[in-house]
Amino acid sequence: MADSVDRAPNDGRVRLPPVDAGMNKVAPTDLIGGKGEKEDTRLVLKLDDEQELLTRARKRFDQASRAEAENRKAALDDLKFYKGEQWPADIAAQRNFDQRPCLTINKLPTFVNQITNDVRQNRPAINVSPVGDRSDPEVAKMYAGLIREIERKSVADIAYDTAFASTARAGFGYWRIITEFERASSFNLVATIKRIRNPFTVYLDPSHQEPDGSDANWAFITDMLPRDEFKEEFPDAQQMIWPQGGVGDSMKSWITQDELRIAEYFEIENEKRTLVRLKNGAVGWKDDMNLALMQRIEIAEERESDCKKVHWYKLTGVECLEERDWPGVWIPIVKLIGDEVDTVGKVQLSGIVRHAKDAQRQYNYWVTSETEMLALAPKAPFVMAEGQDEGYEGEWRTANVRSNPVLHYRMVALDNHPAPPPQRQQPVQVPAGIVNAKQGAAQDMMATTGIRFDATTKDRMYDESGRALRELRRYGDLGSFHYVDNLARSLRHTGAILVDLIPKLYNKRRIETILRENDAEERVVIDPAAPKPMSEERDAGGKVMKVFNPTYGEYGVTVTIGPSYATKRIEAAESMMDFVRAMPQAGQLIMDLVAKNQDWPGAEEMAARLAKALPPNLLMPEMKDIPPQVQAMLASMQQQLQAMAQEKVVLTKALTDQVADREQRERKMELDFEAKVLGVMQKADASANAHLISRIEALHNMLQTIIKPEEAVVQ
Repeated sequence: MADSVDRAPNDGRVRLPPVDAGMNKVAPTDLIGGKGEKEDTRLVLKLDDEQELLTRARKRFDQASRAEAENRKAALDDLKFYKGEQWPADIAAQRNFDQRPCLTINKLPTFVNQITNDVRQNRPAINVSPVGDRSDPEVAKMYAGLIREIERKSVADIAYDTAFASTARAGFGYWRIITEFERASSFNLVATIKRIRNPFTVYLDPSHQEPDGSDANWAFITDMLPRDEFKEEFPDAQQMIWPQGGVGDSMKSWITQDELRIAEYFEIENEKRTLVRLKNGAVGWKDDMNLALMQRIEIAEERESDCKKVHWYKLTGVECLEERDWPGVWIPIVKLIGDEVDTVGKVQLSGIVRHAKDAQRQYNYWVTSETEMLALAPKAPFVMAEGQDEGYEGEWRTANVRSNPVLHYRMVALDNHPAPPPQRQQPVQVPAGIVNAKQGAAQDMMATTGIRFDATTKDRMYDESGRALRELRRYGDLGSFHYVDNLARSLRHTGAILVDLIPKLYNKRRIETILRENDAEERVVIDPAAPKPMSEERDAGGKVMKVFNPTYGEYGVTVTIGPSYATKRIEAAESMMDFVRAMPQAGQLIMDLVAKNQDWPGAEEMAARLAKALPPNLLMPEMKDIPPQVQAMLASMQQQLQAMAQEKVVLTKALTDQVADREQRERKMELDFEAKVLGVMQKADASANAHLISRIEALHNMLQTIIKPEEAVVQ
């Protein structure tokens, strides 16, 4: 058991003798079971396997404790220094005894927050991409959406932030992935990301090489369990502790009056299996393939392959409390590191506190010296000629402790000339060396941490353009970007663990909610028995739902570092507004997009209303964004529309011809009608004329008859 760095070698207490697993006697074989020789043999073998497991676990734990002892001791000292214990104990005690100031102006939290808060504003995101010809891009999007939903349900940002803050302070941190039931009334298992608040409780295989711990073959997580809870959960177990521990564990002692120490132990077993490829191209494990198929189709090639199998145990010092197989191929503990230096085979991990300690100590010393010099310096005295205070001694005696409105003095003469009035001497000035040394210490802290920030200087941001500010921030982030990059690597390993777990946990048909990149929720069906990677079906309400089969193909994991979707949306809206101001004539065509990217309430409704005023050709989607099935349907419909258009032309022509014929017939009918009417009128006119002529002739005759008798009388 490694010694604790925060305990003196001999504190005067009388301790109990150490407890070792060898003190526990194993019951005789003839008393176990009591149901015959066969069952006794089985139990003895089980006990032998358990003892072998415990021996192996204790040996590995000691190996990890020794390998990590220096890193743990340095990290624990960093955390104490970060907390404010920045003066050596003997110097602080001596100064307190002498009643001298011992100031601590702790600037390290500000530098740490510069890194951690930047990650909180721009969180790296896990993305999934298809690999190989059997993979489907839509299934990859489903994987990414399901991982985002797992992170949301797990509140995984707490786990990430805890590990990242620990890394920035002490050099390393961890989080873990567990499986649990979806709810109390369900048999569905889901993956959950949990934080590990104390990184000193994790012990990884010291032979691992990857910064995220993905190649570790075994690992421990220790914890304190209340005795009552231990007895209730394991009533038949012995209340013995896990008797080992390393520097920095949360408890100094491994057994207390109310709690017991237990350890979770993961180990990977490599199982040899034969991989075969048949002549028809089928690839699979030989023991899983159909024997009749293998007899019918010749094997093209085969090879031995190591298949990882992860076992999980919960141990005390003397027995195994629980054991089960972990469904994944990696130990579900993700490591996050800061600075890593390999010196002659020894890996040293550190955060930004490690190299800033001396500069912080120097800053504390010079601030303390400055304060001490000003506080302990006497008040500036008055200089006067002898006898000028005669009669006013009381006023001058309290001149430096009271605010007297008037100070009287007696006029005296020196060499027959009046002496000048009393004058105060100049106050004691802080030496310029102390001021310069304090400023130099502040600059050294920025240099050692790689962060351009000083809370004591005035920011220049009020007179700089947006581009200049972005360049300034980018330049300042260069010194600490490796912390964010290491976080991206650990997140990539987290995504790989989840991609490996999802097909094994979602092994039955179920409806799940996934989270799209824009935080929009979508309900999908996950069915490992579906015939296609992605298809669609209608639910009882007639709504179309996507059906995914996560077992098709292989999928890779990438991590994007940069602004989140919400930040990108805000930046896009600002850029769009600048574009609209620069080109108002083009702004009318994109106003719906500008409104859609705004954050005010009702932006979506405003965008939909503006979109209705756009020309139809602007609302048509791009063919590259349309799925192949829909493209085929659109092509078929387009062919039908073309055929219908041709048919319309023919029918229109025929109809036009019929209309022309009808117009000719109507014209002929009109002409015939007019001719008949004219004939009738001509006949009527002729008859009228004849009648009129006959009447005229009759009248003429009558006139002649009348005129002739009159002529006779005259004669």
